[in-house]
Amino acid sequence: MGMKKTMKTKAAFEKALFALLESKNYHDITINEICASAGKTKMTFYHYFKDKADLLAQASIDLVNEEYNAEYEEILKKETDPEEIEYRSLVATYEWVAKHYGQIQNLVYEGETLPLEVFKSALLDNYRSYMSGLIEAGGYDIPGDYLSIFCFEGLYGSALHYARQLAIPGNAEKAREGNRKVCRLLAKAVLSLATAGATEARRCAL
Repeated sequence: MGMKKTMKTKAAFEKALFALLESKNYHDITINEICASAGKTKMTFYHYFKDKADLLAQASIDLVNEEYNAEYEEILKKETDPEEIEYRSLVATYEWVAKHYGQIQNLVYEGETLPLEVFKSALLDNYRSYMSGLIEAGGYDIPGDYLSIFCFEGLYGSALHYARQLAIPGNAEKAREGNRKVCRLLAKAVLSLATAGATEARRCAL
C-alpha cells in the first residue's frame, strides 16, 4: 500500500510539472506552482525530490517509459515482422515528440540547455534500450550503443522538424504522409545495418 501511495504522489508532481510546461518555460515554473497544481504541500515535495531539477529528471524518465513503452507493447502485440515493428516504432516516436513539442520547447532556456538535455537523456536511454533489444533479438553482433546514438540523434532532430511542419496550418496531412515515407526508409536502413553486422559476424566466425 505504501509503495502505491508513493508512486501515486510522485506521479502527481510529475504530471503537474509537465502540465505547467504546456504553457510556461521551465525556468519560470516555481515549486509553489507545482505543489498547487499537484494538490500537495512543499513538505511532501521535498520528501520525494531534492529540487525542481530532480523532479524533471525523474518525470522525464517516467513519462517516456509510461507513454512510449505502452505504445511499443501494443505494436508488438500486432506485428511480428521486424521491419514492420521498426517502422511502426519510428512512426510512434515521431508522433510522441510531436505530441510533446510544446513542452520540449519550454525546456529550452536562453544560455542554458540543461533542462532539455535531461529530457533528451531520458528519451535516448529509452531508445537505446529498445535498439539493444532489437539487435539482441536478431542475433546481430554489432555495437548497439553506437547504432542507437547514431539513429537517435538524427531521429530526434527530424522529429522536431516534423512537429514544426504539423503546426503549419493546412500542412498536417502532407507532413504525416512525408513522415511515413521517411520512417519506412529508416526502418529498412536500420535493419539493413543490423543484417550487415550479423553477416560480417558470421563471416569472421568461419
